[in-house]
Amino acid sequence: MEPGKGKSSIFKRLFNKGIEESTIQENPQINPLLLKKSEASTSTNKALVKETQINDRELSLEDNINNLQYIFDNLSSGIWMRNSVNGKFVYASKGLEELFQIPLGKFYEDATVWQRMIHPLHQKEVKESLELVSKGKTVQMIYRIQSGDGKTKWLLEQIVPRINSEKEVNQIFGIVTDITHEMKIEEKLNYLEEYDALTNLPNQKSLFEKLDFLCRQEEPFAVFYLDIDRFNVINNSLGYAIGDEALKLIAQRFSMLTPEDGYLARLNGNDFIMVIKNFQSENAIYHFAEEVNKTIEQPFTIQDYLLHLSTSIGITFYPEEGQDRQTLLENAHTALYQAKRQGKNTYQPYSHSKDIPSYKKYVLDRDMRNAILNEEFELYFQPQIEPQKGFLVGAEVLIRWHHPQWGDISPAEFIPLAEENHMVNTIIDWEIEKVCALLNEWKMSGYRLYPVSINISPIRFMKKGLVQYVEEQLKKYEVEPKYVELEITESSLLKTDQNVLSILKELKNIGVKVSVDDFGTGYSSLDLLRKIKPDTIKIDKTFIQNIAAQSESDKAVIASILFLGKRLGMQIVAEGVEEVEQLEFLRQNECDIIQGFLFSQPVPQSQYEKIIQVGYLKPQYRAKRKTGLRENRKFYRFELPFHVRGRMTIAEVNNQVVNVGSTPILVANIGLGGVKVLSNLKLPVNSNMKFKFQFKILNEVIEAYGALRWIEDVHPNVYSYGVSFNLNRNLEDKLAKLINRMTTLKIKNEVIPNTEFVYEQVNQYFNSEN
Repeated sequence: MEPGKGKSSIFKRLFNKGIEESTIQENPQINPLLLKKSEASTSTNKALVKETQINDRELSLEDNINNLQYIFDNLSSGIWMRNSVNGKFVYASKGLEELFQIPLGKFYEDATVWQRMIHPLHQKEVKESLELVSKGKTVQMIYRIQSGDGKTKWLLEQIVPRINSEKEVNQIFGIVTDITHEMKIEEKLNYLEEYDALTNLPNQKSLFEKLDFLCRQEEPFAVFYLDIDRFNVINNSLGYAIGDEALKLIAQRFSMLTPEDGYLARLNGNDFIMVIKNFQSENAIYHFAEEVNKTIEQPFTIQDYLLHLSTSIGITFYPEEGQDRQTLLENAHTALYQAKRQGKNTYQPYSHSKDIPSYKKYVLDRDMRNAILNEEFELYFQPQIEPQKGFLVGAEVLIRWHHPQWGDISPAEFIPLAEENHMVNTIIDWEIEKVCALLNEWKMSGYRLYPVSINISPIRFMKKGLVQYVEEQLKKYEVEPKYVELEITESSLLKTDQNVLSILKELKNIGVKVSVDDFGTGYSSLDLLRKIKPDTIKIDKTFIQNIAAQSESDKAVIASILFLGKRLGMQIVAEGVEEVEQLEFLRQNECDIIQGFLFSQPVPQSQYEKIIQVGYLKPQYRAKRKTGLRENRKFYRFELPFHVRGRMTIAEVNNQVVNVGSTPILVANIGLGGVKVLSNLKLPVNSNMKFKFQFKILNEVIEAYGALRWIEDVHPNVYSYGVSFNLNRNLEDKLAKLINRMTTLKIKNEVIPNTEFVYEQVNQYFNSEN
């Protein structure tokens, strides 16, 4: 019987029977025979009702099954049922056919066809999950398959077991869903979390994890902090689209250069980090850095634009210069900053390992934080003199660092370093308080007070509270503001923002004087002078030094500055006055104040206090300075016809061996007891340092250890040193033979062969070597 027809006839019979019953109830006079007939038919009707109810349930179940099957077969997910974990499929929906791309009948024919399509990496995981199902556990698992059409898919499957009264699994049901799209989105999100979208290099998060991992490995590695020089010019002039393409090409070049076991990441913007492992030596790292510089500076073309770029590199080493990620990156960035200051397109190691200047920088940076606590800083005062009669009118305060190893360190050397390591604010605040304390001390001692000028780094203006701090010190030590003058260089002033200008005005408002130093070197903005209205302008010494050379242009500049200062109501200070001719010119042009070695070099507090009591100074001629012991003439010295190329390094400090790279020197003369060498480095004499010297004469390589005994200024930034050798018999014999042979050649007026002579000027040589 067809489901629809059977259902219709049953409903028809029930409908007719209902009409008969209602007719009898409404007409009680109906024939009793009909009533009997009606009673007989009642039992029949009950049977029909029961039959109808059974048929309705069957039809309802059949409808439900049809509906469920319709739903299951039209779902994108696949639904299945088995009687056991390894049993055959009792039911499989058409969704499985779509998911696995195989005919549905194969699932009924071979129950293992499914498992064979699972990716090998997930076979073990799926097997373990099925074992849990056999124990009555509901599981959910994600795995990959290789579908019948060869595509890889990600599936999410949930399996639910049914347990009978005997606590045995007698049926299992499962639903499988294709989550490939979702997994791709997740993979993309994970990728973007770990990688840079523009260059496809690992990003900052990945870099941090990598460095943390490498530090835990405790194996040496080097970190390169790479920055593309002046990259903002490309973005600003050509647009960010070309800038992005340039970054991609640069990233590719970096990738090609990165060693196989190395690591490269984009930190941010145009900054990249490269990690190099398993290097042979630090010198090998430096040679590699040079290779990187040369490769990046090769031009490339983007959209018809020929671009020339370069990179600066800061280098640091694990574990010597940092044992955690943050320290390594900070030190590498500090080295990068130094590389950029040296002219870009170069590299700079963080520590002392490259050469003596790097070692010195490393030591000063390391020791600077304790210098104030150890009272290693001292204030020196350079008197400022009224030029007509020589009266004292003030002083510029200069800070000196008495380092236990390197001797006196000038502010020109350690202040830039303090700006890098963020110590400059602490040092400047110490200077301000120390000056105020001394002014109070002099006042209490009955000395006449003169204004004291303090150099202020522009970085100090960036830290809040400078005006308030100065006010606090003036109040604390009961000092009148007119005795304190704060100096800022002209070049720094031109780079400052409106906030700095407002701070300078606030300082003037509380009575503190403001001075512009190095005036004339920064292409001054007269509008800035009008806005700031400084109390003092200091003419840079480069103009003053050319007065004696009869430089008419420099004289004209000086005369113009003097005229300008008077018209604006400012005092003019001439710095670096060393010659009488300079003084006479400045007198004739009515310069207000003279400062320089002609009257006095910077002097310590005790000597300045004596000058205060006298109240004036006379100009004096200055002889060439030679400090330390005089050159030892116990042994004959052979004067070389030309300087000889050589290298010098620090071998020991406080009897401790140090590993420092070498620095170029020039050898001027040689004897059994030592040599005279030239260097562009300011080094301590008669110190606890032992140096190693190496040079080649007559094809003989001389390696000797010794100490510096005296120092003499030769040229600006070039020094001559007397070296005393630590002699031994072999070294003494070798030197004696060389000196005797060169003496013979000189007597015969013959050329000294096989010797690395340098024929260029000393300044040019050191500039080219550095």
